[in-house]
Amino acid sequence: MAKSISSLELPLRARPAETTLTDWLYAELRAAILDGRLKRGVRLPSTRDFSLQHGVSRGIAMLVIEQLRDEGYLMSRTGAGTWVNEKLPDDLSLSEQVCAPAGQGKAKALLPTARERLRPFQASDPEVNLFPIDVWSRLTSRQWRHATKSLLGSGDIAGYAPLRNAIAEYLGTSRGVQCSPSQIVVMTGTQQSLDLTARLLIRPGDAAWMEDPGYSGATRALRNAGAKIIPVPVDAEGMNVAKGRQLAPQAKMAYVTPAHQFPLGSTMTLERRIALLRWASSAGSIIVEDDYDSEFRFTGVPIPALQGLDEAESVIFIGSFNKVLFPSLRLGYMVVPDRLMDRVLRLRFETDLWPTSINQAVLADFIVEGHLGRYIRRMREIYAERLIALQYSAAKHLGDALRLSGIQAGLTTAAFYRAPIDSIAFERMAASHGIDASGLDRYSLRKQKKIPGVLLGFAAFEPRAIDRGMQKLAAMLEEY
Repeated sequence: MAKSISSLELPLRARPAETTLTDWLYAELRAAILDGRLKRGVRLPSTRDFSLQHGVSRGIAMLVIEQLRDEGYLMSRTGAGTWVNEKLPDDLSLSEQVCAPAGQGKAKALLPTARERLRPFQASDPEVNLFPIDVWSRLTSRQWRHATKSLLGSGDIAGYAPLRNAIAEYLGTSRGVQCSPSQIVVMTGTQQSLDLTARLLIRPGDAAWMEDPGYSGATRALRNAGAKIIPVPVDAEGMNVAKGRQLAPQAKMAYVTPAHQFPLGSTMTLERRIALLRWASSAGSIIVEDDYDSEFRFTGVPIPALQGLDEAESVIFIGSFNKVLFPSLRLGYMVVPDRLMDRVLRLRFETDLWPTSINQAVLADFIVEGHLGRYIRRMREIYAERLIALQYSAAKHLGDALRLSGIQAGLTTAAFYRAPIDSIAFERMAASHGIDASGLDRYSLRKQKKIPGVLLGFAAFEPRAIDRGMQKLAAMLEEY
């Protein structure tokens, strides 16, 4: 059917001072479609005419049209132009709310809801839409059908025994961790492990080494325990152990991310790993090794854990399945030296009793039956492709205005810019353009040291969304 053509002479409201051209135009066109001023089936003029009519650049017009098309408000076909969709996404949302049978789709609702709120380049989120929910649902159903009294009753403080066995084998094979199942404590995730460890090891006023810049969750856990936080600088070789010795030789603990430093991405060299272990042994201190996303290394051989080199029981190794699989799983682990195990379990019992058993049993099956290994291999390939897409889009749209870290690992990458602006201001400007770009200054403990960079997540976004995000960043820097 032939489409009518809109003159697009719409009474658009004036742009608020704090709103970008892109966000203003997007909001006005979407509102015009929803309230019927742009009728369904109406064909839009070319982006060239569009930009002339509304006093915006053609690039901004194309970006807005593309976003509305991706969201289902517009349709286009080569040679036929672009027109307002006959069926709008808001229609689908309303019909699903009204017509869906009770209980239908509950298994799949576990994962996509958080994804709908994501916008490029929100950091640290995994791709949940590709998780094999059918496999997980089948394993869950099997566990419920054969649930025993012990599984439904009071749990083990340390965690479900088959899962602890599976984790010990998994870590020994994939990460070079030297441990037995009796050293595993199942936790809800990294933050709970950090909180428990800080409470266990720190008394108010005790010194603790902290990577600078470093993970703010670790900083909070140490601060809540009353630690005197010692910022230890990080460079391309990881934490500067010699500087840490100089600043606080008798610190009670050190927090490190040696396989993939957060947020800069560097890998701690063997020389510094050995130096760190020697310091901890001589000072009677504990190293907390956070292995937060080491499964996703895209080039070279996997980096073995620092814990595997430890001969003095100086390392508590922590990790999580929440980024590997999906965030709402809420399952992680600690590998605890034998000499600390009783104290850890006592504190765990006093603060949290025991973890929920059913998801632990499902995860144990997921690991033992090989699903975890297959899923990690698949996602490693997908994340590598998305990192390449990020690098390509950055080069295409921003050139040398934005330089990405060369690190080939993880779910995020550091990006350094040339604009004369601090990273928190950069972050706020990006947010006004619909982009999440976390300023690296947020992770710096020495506030006088400014880092002209941001953290960009790529794992949760398809290449098209990545490219659109980079276009927005380019438009932001052009306006700036």
